[in-house]
Amino acid sequence: MTDPRPDAPPQGARAVIAYLCPLATGGPPLDLAIQRRAAAACAGGEGLGEPEWFEDGDPAARTAFAAALDRLDASVDGVAIVPTLAVLGATAVEQAWRLLALMYVGGRLVFADGRLPEAALRAARSDRPDEERRRERAREGMRRRALRAEVLGRPPFGYAVEGRTLVPHPKEARVVERIFALYLDEDEGIRRIAGQLNRDGIKTRRGGPWSAGSIRTVLRNPAYIGLYRRLGVAVPKAHPALVPAPRFHEVQRRLDDRRTSAKVQQRHRYLLAGLVRCGYCGNRIIGARRAAPGGETVLYRCESAMNLGRCRYGSRRADELEALVRGELVRAAEPLPVAVHTAEAEDDTDGRRERAERQIARMLERWESGEWGWADLVRRAGPVAETLVEAERPAPVGADIDAAGARERLVREWDALPFAERRRLLQAAVAEVVVTDDAVRVTRRR
Repeated sequence: MTDPRPDAPPQGARAVIAYLCPLATGGPPLDLAIQRRAAAACAGGEGLGEPEWFEDGDPAARTAFAAALDRLDASVDGVAIVPTLAVLGATAVEQAWRLLALMYVGGRLVFADGRLPEAALRAARSDRPDEERRRERAREGMRRRALRAEVLGRPPFGYAVEGRTLVPHPKEARVVERIFALYLDEDEGIRRIAGQLNRDGIKTRRGGPWSAGSIRTVLRNPAYIGLYRRLGVAVPKAHPALVPAPRFHEVQRRLDDRRTSAKVQQRHRYLLAGLVRCGYCGNRIIGARRAAPGGETVLYRCESAMNLGRCRYGSRRADELEALVRGELVRAAEPLPVAVHTAEAEDDTDGRRERAERQIARMLERWESGEWGWADLVRRAGPVAETLVEAERPAPVGADIDAAGARERLVREWDALPFAERRRLLQAAVAEVVVTDDAVRVTRRR
């Protein structure tokens, strides 16, 4: 891996990076020297000057790619130069999620071979080998059924299936009508609606609690005005409506109006993401933002309280919780609890990676079918692609950095550390953080 030069632009300045990784094509090998010349010529032709170089010598260990992504993420209007799409992975889905990760962090992606990112990805998808296309052939048969408005898969909440057609489910349909009435007539927010249904003992179809996401899914689903939509196929008046079209469209308008501005919608990176657990219910503590006069407030909130309305823990400002964790690391009077690493944790990481790749593959299919546009794909698949990048980072605890050394650096250099390095050291030093309203407990790694 080649790190950014010492004289690289400071955090927040524009970054121009070039990412290289050797591969063998059908012709001669496309080695790093050839890629470097192509990327340098591309940068010169675009008037971008000398890029910062990030090179992975082994396609199976792409540590430099994660560093390149961090560099782009910390810049403004960054530019990434890649010799060709094949540099990003051995399979079409691997190439896709790395491309989407680069696009998602912002800025511009330029291929030295002259292809635009969307066109390059479409070409790679069409050239996939047969074993990668089996799902697509099965999907085409399902699309033909969808054109006849024949129900594929599970019906939406509120409907049942009779003779391959959607019909109202007596009990669930009333819940759908209630959700729309609470939102439209009583001006309740989606989290308050979820909390009210949960308090009333109303379950989702799977028997679980309602969340903000599941309420939003109901409110956004055009199936409730009789539109059957699947695999890029849309059939109006395919089944009985549960909600009059004017009411449905008014709900869409209000949902759109309540979204924060484009500026607020920009990504925010959470230093403690994946490390914090609620001390009351055991669920994850996740990052959130709340509109406030003059801007927004960045918080950490219990996922159960935020999405299900089922936990007493409210929220804590991000800067406050991060300062408390820093304080716990500094504290020397009492040794922190120790967590033992297990093989099960590694297996779980592999499972998450496989699930994320399958999710990316399904999203690509929705884009290829026309159900999603290019911007929709980048916006929706980008966060999933980022989790895959995180999964292939080098293990934070190892020969290069141990837990004690990571803790010492955090204590000594916290304010001076770039975000990515501070987060890497936290992952090396801390196994988990458990929070309640009046306490924060940090468990260190062995």
